Amino acid sequence: EFLKQQINPHFLFNSLNNIYSLSYKKSDKAPDAILKLSELTRYMLYEKQDRIALEKEWDYIRNFISLQQLRYDFPLNLDISLEGNIAAVHIAPYLLIPFVENAFKHGNVQDPGNPVVIMLRCTGKEIVFRVKNRIGSQQKDKDGGIGLENVRRRLQLLYPNEHELQIHKQKEMFDICLSLKL
Repeated sequence: EFLKQQINPHFLFNSLNNIYSLSYKKSDKAPDAILKLSELTRYMLYEKQDRIALEKEWDYIRNFISLQQLRYDFPLNLDISLEGNIAAVHIAPYLLIPFVENAFKHGNVQDPGNPVVIMLRCTGKEIVFRVKNRIGSQQKDKDGGIGLENVRRRLQLLYPNEHELQIHKQKEMFDICLSLKL
């Protein structure tokens, strides 16, 4: 529960920084960004169950991506795919979003040759979630983040011996693949 609660302030902090940037630039996108953040915050407030429909988690990711799109004056280079029936599958909430947040925070969303890949595949026996991105050159936080460590620990507690998390960081690419047994 403690680890899950860390995600909300982390996400909120990043989103408010993004909206601050829009308002600082006096962008017409700022009101839409605030509305999207409101929708996402509603999800965080009212999804207090131990397990939620994977479909809701996927919708949350899609809304997060929409909020991110508002930050840019160009279409994002994304390759988003969904395979399988996610309506009947339940997982711990906020388990997938840190990977997507990291791709936007540390990745290059402008490179048409290397789009950010966000893939969710659901079979009858497992779900596979993959996020792959080219590492961007933007300034990073000097303190580092808590997102990946938080997810690792939550997976150990919630899915012992039922998950595999592979993280590959090469020169210019970052690739995660999470498999959860159902």
